[in-house]
Amino acid sequence: MRCLPSGGALHETGTSDGVPVLFLHGVGGGAWSWRDQCATFETTHRLFTWEARGHGGAARVCDAGLADYYVDAREALAEVTRRSNGPAFLVAHSMGGLLAVSLACDEAAQVKGLFLIDPVYSSGEDYGHFSPAVGRAALFLCSPLLRSFERNGRVSRALSRWMFVRSFEDRARMEDAWRDQRRQIPIEYPRMLRESFGTPSGFELRDFALEIEQPTYLLEGSAGKAKPRFPELVATLERRLGAKFTSEAISGGHYLQADRPAEVNRRIGRFLETYG
Repeated sequence: MRCLPSGGALHETGTSDGVPVLFLHGVGGGAWSWRDQCATFETTHRLFTWEARGHGGAARVCDAGLADYYVDAREALAEVTRRSNGPAFLVAHSMGGLLAVSLACDEAAQVKGLFLIDPVYSSGEDYGHFSPAVGRAALFLCSPLLRSFERNGRVSRALSRWMFVRSFEDRARMEDAWRDQRRQIPIEYPRMLRESFGTPSGFELRDFALEIEQPTYLLEGSAGKAKPRFPELVATLERRLGAKFTSEAISGGHYLQADRPAEVNRRIGRFLETYG
């Protein structure tokens, strides 16, 4: 593991002469989020798993948010491309998906392709989807919950577990993943909950669908949904990227890479083979 200057961490495995792939986790995730993917691709690719500050083996913090995680991810990508002497594929989940498309647009020469798993997406107009007045009211009403998260209280644990359970279809895999995620929730959730009611400080929101040029695969967990969550994103990328864009929903919850690893890995493998 290499500690990055900002406090993030970077792990490397796989074959040194393989095509580089950088995995970006979501809130509460870490290198553990990509165990199945690393086991599948370590004989054919050079793999890097990033951990934001406050996650996994990265530096412990009392508070962090989206702008901080972007700095961590940017440093990780710079280190990966330096070691590999060329651009890398980004495989990203949830919040990591928002960071990945930001990196692809801001440092296009360093990103070879994007494989996005249930990503957070902003159209550039908002992030929290609440008006300022509603956001302030929601923060006031949620203040007891935020304090529970900050002190690792029982309420925060119970709610976090309930949310996590709903993110999986395979309960055995959920139990295994929960052992890793639960240690980080009190650190990460307070700031991210606050940001969900407003605009992240220090992070520029843009409509990245209008800027992405790299091959992109958008994979969503269906979880009973008949339509994609972001129809405007799908329509824009289909129009702009043509055959270089694929959008698909498969059975599974939010943590698809852990919930349905075989199905996800087949798609990642095809994507890497096509554009690698």
